[in-house]
Amino acid sequence: MRPRMKKILVLAAVLVLAALWGIRFYVVNQDVDLPVVQVFPKGETVALEKDFFNYADENMDGYTVTVLDARRYEAKAFLKKYHGERQAENLGNHTDYIYTVQVCIANAGNTHTGEKGISLQQYVLQGTDYILSFEDTCFLLANPKMPGASFSLRQGTSMEMTLTFDVMSSVTSLEHLTEDVPKLLISQYPHQKMLEIV
Repeated sequence: MRPRMKKILVLAAVLVLAALWGIRFYVVNQDVDLPVVQVFPKGETVALEKDFFNYADENMDGYTVTVLDARRYEAKAFLKKYHGERQAENLGNHTDYIYTVQVCIANAGNTHTGEKGISLQQYVLQGTDYILSFEDTCFLLANPKMPGASFSLRQGTSMEMTLTFDVMSSVTSLEHLTEDVPKLLISQYPHQKMLEIV
């Protein structure tokens, strides 16, 4: 077989494989339901209902979240405010700021106390083209009575707490944060519930 014929056969095979992959990709993804984005104003009490992050059996139904306030601190100022200067190495070298969001989380009707509840590690501050991750060390400094970032509340009770998020200005500038203020993401599917923080 001549070299030119081999090249044509290889090219044809590649094109057929690419077409088959494209068809497969389309068939697999044609029935994917994208989450419905819902945005709520600051101060509105938002019910989690049947929404979840990763698994439908997370069962946060009965819980509500309300954003009360939000602030941004330089990392050193945040640590000083909460007497956590010794924790500086736990933040990492690139954390320049800490975004805090004061929330009230309530259990209005979830009966699975001790079994199901809230996992704050899933919460993020999300802008149009960036995400600020939950920061555990600062969360425990700001909320010293919390045993951790996952918890459940007794039915009919509520708790105010300060959520903390990591800001790396080398990735997301302060100017960008000001122009494109993030929203607090409290569920992902089937509704992507986002709470305004200002």
